[in-house]
Amino acid sequence: MAAPVPDATDVLVRVLISYSHDGDGHRKAVLNLANRLRHAGIDAWIDQFEEHEPPESWPDWMRRELTKADFVLVVVTETYLERFNRDSPQGVGSGVRWEGGLITAGLYHGRQDKARYLPVVLREEDRRLIPVPLNLTTSYVIGETGDGDLAPLLRVLRGSPGAVPVKLGSLPEDAARDWQIDLYLGNGREVWRRLDPDLRLALAQDWITANSAHPEVRDHDRDQLANALAEERPRHALSELLLEGRVEVLRDHFAAVNPSSWGPVGTPRQVGPDHTIVEMGSSDGDSPERSLLMRRVGREWLVANFRAAYVIPGWPPRQEEIPGALRNGGT
Repeated sequence: MAAPVPDATDVLVRVLISYSHDGDGHRKAVLNLANRLRHAGIDAWIDQFEEHEPPESWPDWMRRELTKADFVLVVVTETYLERFNRDSPQGVGSGVRWEGGLITAGLYHGRQDKARYLPVVLREEDRRLIPVPLNLTTSYVIGETGDGDLAPLLRVLRGSPGAVPVKLGSLPEDAARDWQIDLYLGNGREVWRRLDPDLRLALAQDWITANSAHPEVRDHDRDQLANALAEERPRHALSELLLEGRVEVLRDHFAAVNPSSWGPVGTPRQVGPDHTIVEMGSSDGDSPERSLLMRRVGREWLVANFRAAYVIPGWPPRQEEIPGALRNGGT
């Protein structure tokens, strides 16, 4: 079996392998495991790499190596379990007895949320041999000669998830449909809240420009007034007039849309890291299709425009077309 290819982006991870000296075959299996991990970019270390220059004290060596290691792989066999539990005769397997005491103390006094001591076994049926202090976390099967599939173990050592959760929040197509239902039901303030901040500001600026001659509008600084009206839940004295006018225009624009038959059509198209275009249409084909530009803000998808174009606030506000964004004649 080919060894895994190291990832150039990996941060060097130090791993100590703890095992019992069951015989030459087992020593070779552990050596094979260590070298495969090293080939995969993991700094795996075993006592066999030190035996040509033995330390003055193997117990001190083990204590130092345990301290340096990011992870400790514990290769569990019947012999390892016996020695770990101190069931072997006095003087036999002292190394594992010593390591077992250090590992147990590390587990007891450790304050880490993630597992540092990882049990590995040669065969699936050997999981029953894992000592009690170690059997509360995930274990891994490495094969009788250390040539098994290391992918699950490498994901843990590298911190590379096998599955990535989607970001919290609604899908853009669901958010687009919810916004349209609020518009249909006349929930003006909720319609306004579900708009992207830039879109709210541009709509406020456009409304101020259109009503600049009105005495209640012209007495205010236009930038301060625009920012106040563009709030998610505006409390300015003129906010009701703004909402009434803007929401009415939107309801006219979507007048032919019936939420009982209207919804997302096709697959949303991502345009940039935070924007997605959702095509909305009716299942019966009687309503015109509309393109809604959606933008993720925090955990929520908000309506960024009522067509496939970016909104740029200003005096006057502008819109920047998204190249190649229109599909099927959507507007």
